[in-house]
Amino acid sequence: MGPTINVLSWNVRGLNCSDKRGNVKWVLRRCSCDVAILQESKMEVVTRSIAINMWGRRPVEWIHLPSVDRSEGIIILQDPQILELVDSCIGSFSVCCKFKSLEDNFEWGLIGVYGPNDDHLRCALFEKLLLFMSSWDIPWCLGGDFNVIRFPSEKSTGGRLT
Repeated sequence: MGPTINVLSWNVRGLNCSDKRGNVKWVLRRCSCDVAILQESKMEVVTRSIAINMWGRRPVEWIHLPSVDRSEGIIILQDPQILELVDSCIGSFSVCCKFKSLEDNFEWGLIGVYGPNDDHLRCALFEKLLLFMSSWDIPWCLGGDFNVIRFPSEKSTGGRLT
């Protein structure tokens, strides 16, 4: 069993406003995150200055799935003094990372998801997640917004439940 790693997963619903990034920074610092998965970033590009601004003063590394047409987007921020990014893969709706703890060399996987609303695309996403997870024989942590509901009462619109 590896060391305790603090992971935060949050659907931020857009990070193009500096005030919103300031709120994210406040939460990340307060939670003492080692890794953060930010879904629905709505950002096509994440620069070093943006990553540092959200993460705070300590070193930061990041990987991201750019948004398309100002929707979607995933950013995974990580503390390189705690974790080494060993490998990664970016899918259409997910970012998959293989990390190694610098404390004890424990390897584990993290997948950040922002799922599609289309049922057929969602099935393809789940197939891709299984492919990611079967490619590395390590423990996994999945986080994100899958855009899936379990019960009709969770649906916010009155449309048909599929």
